[in-house]
Amino acid sequence: MKYPICIVGAGPAGLTMAKNLRKHDLDFFILEKYSDTGGIWDMKNPGTPMYEAAHFISSKTLSGFPGFPMPDEYPDYPNQKQILDYIRSFAQKENLYPNIKFNEEVKFVEKTKDGFWQIKTNKNVYLADSVICATGGQWHANIPKLPGSFSGTIRHSQTFKKSEEFKNKKVLIVGGGNSAVDIACEAAVYADEVWLSMRRGYHFLPKHIFGQPADVFAHEGPKIPMFIQQKVFGWLLKLIVGDQTKYGLPKPDHKLFESHPLLNSQVIHHVTHGNLKVVGDLQNIENYTVFFNDGKRHEFDEIILATGYHFHIPYASQYFDWLNERPVTNLNVFNPKTDNIFTLGLLETNSAAYTLIDQLSGLIADYIVLQYDNPEKAKTVRNIIETEKFDIHGKLKLIDSARHTGYVEADAIQKSIKKIKKMLRP
Repeated sequence: MKYPICIVGAGPAGLTMAKNLRKHDLDFFILEKYSDTGGIWDMKNPGTPMYEAAHFISSKTLSGFPGFPMPDEYPDYPNQKQILDYIRSFAQKENLYPNIKFNEEVKFVEKTKDGFWQIKTNKNVYLADSVICATGGQWHANIPKLPGSFSGTIRHSQTFKKSEEFKNKKVLIVGGGNSAVDIACEAAVYADEVWLSMRRGYHFLPKHIFGQPADVFAHEGPKIPMFIQQKVFGWLLKLIVGDQTKYGLPKPDHKLFESHPLLNSQVIHHVTHGNLKVVGDLQNIENYTVFFNDGKRHEFDEIILATGYHFHIPYASQYFDWLNERPVTNLNVFNPKTDNIFTLGLLETNSAAYTLIDQLSGLIADYIVLQYDNPEKAKTVRNIIETEKFDIHGKLKLIDSARHTGYVEADAIQKSIKKIKKMLRP
């Protein structure tokens, strides 16, 4: 080991990576553009998409870092401040702060002729054996071009911070993800009128099933094939929610779990109470009037684009191949194009993300150790990484969209993780 390992980002992914490198006594440092840990969960961090009313989308029971559960006094779905405190407590517990160089934004990385990495920040230049890109996927807003011309305010949901911003306004939320639905429900309490425009119908899952958080209910049940899960949970959804089209919600055009599920218990309440109207895709805009493809039209003061993010790695994009604004990787971490530069945390999954990220960061650490301890075997593994594509979807047929390019089905990737972990044994 000639130089330490560089981790870019001190959010949950970067901190988890650091913990696993320390487990192997590997020398590392973290470069963080902000003044503290926490990533997007700190609302003071410039560019974060976080807003005051945000809560964790999965439950505290399954969402914590392995070996470091969330506090018992936390609610089932912790809020933004609680998650930030929890992340920083993890960093303190693992004694990671001494390894973090704060207020250092990585401008670019470059592979040297000797095969090492030169990292230039706004302050310094560093050398590293490997680089782990753990800067997250919710910093670069996806802003689609809308049809026509709007005379009111158009902004991305990344700029939304307080629900009071919607007071005395007629607001249109555009988007079909969890953030879009959550923000629409916040607006339903504060705005004069709120419409939610969705290109397709989605399955809305309640946050609790028979008194348990939905993910806990699913986790504690028997492991069954995906097609059976779709039938069982589809039946439960009909039992608990009923026919969502009767509430004014569009009928899904896909089977359950074939898109990232919308976990929300408030949308039906607001729709049935007249606080929120759900409509189809935008067709045209003239002045303040928006026309929809289902024939409806309405005037708005403001349009909020809750249309997601691009997974940019601006400081190292040339070292990756790209597809649908996502870096092409194996198991969401290994880079088939260039060795010793990895991604971590650039994923969406139907499971607890922190647990999965911990396992994936463990694979990166194991691979780096293998390079030092058994270079020949590491070359063999590297050849597999470049040529074989490990399964992350299983038998789940996902919607054909850019968002689902790197979507991870938990059971499928768990099997692939076990497979490659065996290969990484010295």
